[in-house]
Amino acid sequence: MIANIPDRFRTWLFDTFTYESGQQAADAMADATRWGWLPALSGVAVGGEHARRSHNESVVQGSGVSG
Repeated sequence: MIANIPDRFRTWLFDTFTYESGQQAADAMADATRWGWLPALSGVAVGGEHARRSHNESVVQGSGVSG
């Protein structure tokens, strides 16, 4: 049983990352390109929020209002 585990894992990897037809490969590529922009968009959103917060802090500090 233990000796069979590496073979089963290798078979699983091969079946998972290879496609039986050109259509399956094309569908996988379409999904990758369709959703590939999401990480970049989330980085832009995080960067925009950081810029707004930094700007607000600098305006408060530089306003010259003494408390």
